[in-house]
Amino acid sequence: MNNEIEIISGPYLQSKEGYYKETKDGRVRLTNFRARIDEELCYHDGNATSTMLKISGTLGENSLKQITIPATDFASLNWIAEHWGMQPIVFPQPTAERDLRTIIQLVSTPTNSHIYTHTGWAEVEGNKTYLTKAGGIDKDGLNDEITVELPAELSRYTLPRPEQAQDPLQQSFKLINLGPKSVTWPLLLATYRAAIAPTDFAIHVAGRTGTYKSELASLFQSHYGSGMDARHLPASWSATANALEALAYKSKDAIIVVDDFVPLGTAWQVRTLQNKADGFIRGQGNQTGRARLTDVSSLQPTYYPRGIILSTGEDIPEGHSVRGRMMILELTPGDIAVEKLTEAQNNRPLYPQSMSNWIQWLAQGQATETLIRRSKEIRDQSPGIGHARTPSIIGDLLATSELLSQYCVEQGYFNEEIQKAIKDKARLAVYDAASKQQEYLTSADPVTAFTETIRQLLTTNLVHLKTKNGGIPENPTLYGWTELQGIGEMPTYKSNGPRLGWVDQPTEEILIDPANIVLIKKHSGGKLAITPQTLLKRLKEANVIVRTDPTRERNTVRATLEGHPHNVLALSLSAVMEP
Repeated sequence: MNNEIEIISGPYLQSKEGYYKETKDGRVRLTNFRARIDEELCYHDGNATSTMLKISGTLGENSLKQITIPATDFASLNWIAEHWGMQPIVFPQPTAERDLRTIIQLVSTPTNSHIYTHTGWAEVEGNKTYLTKAGGIDKDGLNDEITVELPAELSRYTLPRPEQAQDPLQQSFKLINLGPKSVTWPLLLATYRAAIAPTDFAIHVAGRTGTYKSELASLFQSHYGSGMDARHLPASWSATANALEALAYKSKDAIIVVDDFVPLGTAWQVRTLQNKADGFIRGQGNQTGRARLTDVSSLQPTYYPRGIILSTGEDIPEGHSVRGRMMILELTPGDIAVEKLTEAQNNRPLYPQSMSNWIQWLAQGQATETLIRRSKEIRDQSPGIGHARTPSIIGDLLATSELLSQYCVEQGYFNEEIQKAIKDKARLAVYDAASKQQEYLTSADPVTAFTETIRQLLTTNLVHLKTKNGGIPENPTLYGWTELQGIGEMPTYKSNGPRLGWVDQPTEEILIDPANIVLIKKHSGGKLAITPQTLLKRLKEANVIVRTDPTRERNTVRATLEGHPHNVLALSLSAVMEP
């Protein structure tokens, strides 16, 4: 364009010197530069959509660098000075900013691009499509023209073009033979379950160093990309809570391994890690994220896990409700067959092919609806196992085994006899794993932690109990007293530590001053990280508190002890002293 002025549309004009407008008072200059929108980038995260604009411009004979801004910032025009500096000028005409926005839109013919920022299922051009870094898999195969942008940590989530063949699935099923079936079957089923739809449970593999837990987890993670070996797992417990939430949100409908849960360091560091695990696993179980405010007091988007968390660690996250949202699988040294592990690692490239083939099959049918229906039916047949959530986990995993066996028969991989064997063996292994959950839940129960801590304090002579009149109880060595005289003489006893409370052996009660709850929590090793009010509620529900004062609506009762009135908790002697 030379320096001649040409009409854009209506009253608007342009030259290489900028934009103009015809008014009733004559022609006025609006800017000394020109700008246009080159491209609209529509980003989809699976829940919300945001748009970015690529804008370029000229200032006289010089080009202005192309910039990218949120579409929501376009109207303010603050992006001009922010990105291009002070040389571009918008002249002070009454409607200059509004006119400039209109002109830029009039002169622009942007291209439109759709970019997906998550893995998993999305509707793309009317097709049910599963997204990874390589593109999208639908019922017709791989569409590598779909653009998927993922964080660097998730860049190895990539699946090949579906090529129906039996060998990849057989190699995937061989992973069952790596170790205890109550560990490997739930891991395999969770891996294929994750690709169907979001769910509300996590898996945690615990074991000391040398049990190959990270190597094992990486083999199942590799179903979503062969590059994710034990040294290239997508997430670690050392990451911040915000980072973990964002990664688990973007790895939709997939397994995400979060490696190396090891509570070490100071008490504050241990508690920080436990709190991180608590929030993260609760987000999986509740399918909600932590609401946060921006610096202008508006709500930020919340992130939560949309696949299945596969956690590993030398320890298990604390908390009864957190453990209830997980299926905990434990490895001991020697559980994993090393020679089979080496073979499985060599077959790593086949696992993504098996997953890709499975996903194409899922895209052709109504697997989600079938799974939800069967999961509920199986759940209702499994009451009273583990936590209240455990039957739902059983239902999800066994419904997946049924879908897998159906898939294998339809594809001609297995006959109906093998199909039945798959379902039967999966059922035995999943119920075996589920039956072990109560052990982990009991150890995380605040009632158990409370009574265990009292017993520990008494047996280690850190505290003692007296009789109601201040004397020595029967069997005093059970209650924090030390025998001073030798055998054959009338023994005398010495109390140890502070008085925790009183034991009333005729009524089989232990009476404890509520103020001593602080002491008990201090020695619980972090297992009583709940409020005193919640603790008392749990103790009452478990019938550890045997008497209350309904008149005063209190959990304490009044008692005369050592000649003085006290408000105390009346606890069952057997519930506290007998494990």
